[in-house]
Amino acid sequence: MNSTRTEARVPVWLFDADNFEFWRDAQGKYQGYYPVLIQEINKRFGYQLELKPIGGEEIGKRFNSDSFGLYAGVVRTEERSRSKILSARLFDNEVLAASLSRTAVLPEDLNDTRVIFRRDDATQNQVLQRYPYLHFRQLILVNSSTEAFALLRERKADFYINDDSEMDDTLHYYTLSRPFSDLRLPCVMGFSPEVRGMRDNINQLITEWQQNGKLKALENQSKRNYLVSRIQITPDEAAWMRNNRLTIWLPKNENFAPLLWQDTHGYHGTAMDMISDMRDLLHINVDVKYTDNYVARLREEAWLVRMVNIVESRDDSQVEGMIGPALSWHNAYYNRVEQPFLWDEDQVRYKRVGVISGSFSALYLQQRFGKDVSLFPATSIEDLVNAIEQHKIDFILGDLSSLEGSLRGNDLFRGVLKVAGLTRSDYRIVSWVDNSHPMHPLLTQIHRISSYRTQMERQPDTSLFPDFSKNTFKIISIVLFISVLFSLCLLGLMWRQMKQSRAVNRSIVEAMEKVNRAHDDETGSHIRRVSAYCGLLAREIGLPRKMVQDIERFASLHDVGKIAVPERILRKQGALTEEEFNEMKLHTLKGWRIIQGLSLGPVAENIIHYHHEKWDGNGYPEGLCGEQIPIEARILALADVYDALRQKRIYKPGYTHEHACSLIIAGAGRHFDPELINRFRQLHTKFQTIYDSQAD
Repeated sequence: MNSTRTEARVPVWLFDADNFEFWRDAQGKYQGYYPVLIQEINKRFGYQLELKPIGGEEIGKRFNSDSFGLYAGVVRTEERSRSKILSARLFDNEVLAASLSRTAVLPEDLNDTRVIFRRDDATQNQVLQRYPYLHFRQLILVNSSTEAFALLRERKADFYINDDSEMDDTLHYYTLSRPFSDLRLPCVMGFSPEVRGMRDNINQLITEWQQNGKLKALENQSKRNYLVSRIQITPDEAAWMRNNRLTIWLPKNENFAPLLWQDTHGYHGTAMDMISDMRDLLHINVDVKYTDNYVARLREEAWLVRMVNIVESRDDSQVEGMIGPALSWHNAYYNRVEQPFLWDEDQVRYKRVGVISGSFSALYLQQRFGKDVSLFPATSIEDLVNAIEQHKIDFILGDLSSLEGSLRGNDLFRGVLKVAGLTRSDYRIVSWVDNSHPMHPLLTQIHRISSYRTQMERQPDTSLFPDFSKNTFKIISIVLFISVLFSLCLLGLMWRQMKQSRAVNRSIVEAMEKVNRAHDDETGSHIRRVSAYCGLLAREIGLPRKMVQDIERFASLHDVGKIAVPERILRKQGALTEEEFNEMKLHTLKGWRIIQGLSLGPVAENIIHYHHEKWDGNGYPEGLCGEQIPIEARILALADVYDALRQKRIYKPGYTHEHACSLIIAGAGRHFDPELINRFRQLHTKFQTIYDSQAD
C-alpha cells in the first residue's frame, strides 16, 4: 500500500450474519473472531482498519470488482488464488449437512433430496464442483442461515448445506451429517490492489499466531463466546432454576474420558466443564455426588440427568435424550511384556482377569463371557498391578486413562506391562438428559458451549521453571555434582544394559511386525520398501546417523495400531462409513498406546502417533501442521503414500510410477512437507528402483 494512504481509514468488508466470525452483542458492539483479529492488526502495525458488515450480495460484487479495502471471511479457491490477492490461511471450515432427522453419510445420499444453500456463498460452488454427479430434486437458495433452518423446521426442505460456522445454533436441534469428508473450505482475507502492501505484515502476524497457537485459541474462544451469546432461558426454565437443585452423580473410581477423568489434580472432562458452566453461566444450584459401582447404580436408579451414560451400540431407546455426541467406548487389556498380544478378544476366555470392583469392566466381562472368565476384583489399580506381578492374574482390564495415569508414575511397571488389546466397540458413552426434564433444552445448549472449553483447555502447559533462591541453586548444584559422580560409576553397567536393550528391541519390533501382518493385509514387502524409502529420504536431508537408523528400524511399525481395529472394518471391501472411518483413524492413538511401555524411544512413538498428520493441518489425530509434525512422521507419510499408490488394493488399481509421482508432488504444502517434496523430485527414480526390486 502507498505510504500516503497508510494513515487513511481502510474498510474491512465482511458478511453481516451472526456466527463466531462476527456478531453484535445486546449493546450493538462488534464481537467475534474478526473484531479481535483486526484490533490486533491495527495495534501491531498502526493501521486504521475499520469493520464494515454488509450483505452477501453486496460483498460479492465488491470483492469481484476489487473495490477498495480488505475482505474478511473469504473462502480460498484455486481460481481466487490465481486472480485475487489473498492472505495466509486463517482456519478451515468443514462442510456439514443439517436436517431435522435424516443423515447423509456419503455425498450420494443427497441425491433426489431438497437441498438448501445460502445465496452468494462459496459453499455451493465448492460442493457442486467437487461432486458434479449430485442431482438434487430441488435446489433452494436463501439469504441467511436463519431462513434455511426455518425451512427445515417447516419440512419444506430435507438438508441445509453450509460450513460449520453457520451451524453453531444452540436454539434449535438438528442432525448434522458429514458427507463431504474430503472437502474443507480454507478461510483467508482478501486485499484490493490498493492495499496489497498490507499483506506481508498481516501474513507475518498470522504465521506467528499459527505457530504459537493463538489463532486456534481465538477460533475456539470466539465459537464458545458466540454460543454463550445465543443462550435463551424460557420463563419456565428460569422458575425451575430458582426453586430447585440439580443432583448429578458421577463415577468415583473410574475414568470415562473425554467425558470424565481423574488425575492427581482432580476431575476433568466435558462433564466437569459442563457442571462449571451450569453454575457460572446459568447460576444453577448443582450438587455433585461421587459413587463407586457407578455402572450398576446407573442401571438400578432412574437418574434423569446423566453426565456419563453408557449404552449399547444397538440400543436406540435413549437416542432422544442425548445432549452430545455418542462416542465408541473401549477398555484396554494389559499383560506382561513377554506375553503375547490379543489377536482376538476371545483369547481371554478361561483366563484370569483383574478388574476394579463394581466397574464397567467387571460388568462387561460378566455379560460377554459369563463364567468362562475368572474375575479378580480389586479396590485399586495398585492392587491389580501387584496381582499381575505375583502372577495371580493374566490380564488387567480397565480404561486406558486410569491405567496409564497409574503406571506413569511407576517406572518399573512402565517397562513390564503393555497394552495387549482392546475390548469390542459394542458400547458408547454420552451425556444424557431425560426428555421429560424441564432443563433438557437448556442443558443441550450448555453441552455445546462446554465442548469448546474442553478443546481450549487441552493446550500444553507452557510454564517454565519457577523462580529459585540462591540457596536453592547451591543445593541443586551440590546434588547435581554428586549425581554426576554416581552416574560415572554406572556407565559401565548402563553400556551393557543398552546392548541387551537393543537386542530386546529388535525382537519386539520383529514380533510386532508379524502380529501386524497377520492382522492386516499389508505384505512384508510393503514394510521393507517403506523402511527403505524412509532411510533414503532421512539420509538425503542430513539427519544424524542414529536417527536415520531408528527411522529405518521403526518405520515398519507405523500401522501397528491396526491390530486393535476390528477386522470387519480393516478387511471391508468397499468404502467405509463415517463411523467406521473414525474407528479406523484411532489406529494411530492405539498404536502409540501399545508401544509406549516398550521403551522403543521417541522416533518410534512419533512415527506411529503422527504419520497421518498433514502439512496444512488437516490430518489426524492432533491436527498438527507444518514443522509441528516430527520430521520422522513427515518422512513416513510421504514414503507410505508413495508405496500405497503403487500397490494394487481392493478399492483401486496399482498406479504407475509417473502417476504416483504426480499425485505426491501435487500434495506439496498440503499433505506433504514442501522441502521433502523437493528432495523427492531428485530421488524419485531411486524410489522406483526400490519398488521394482522388492515387488510383491
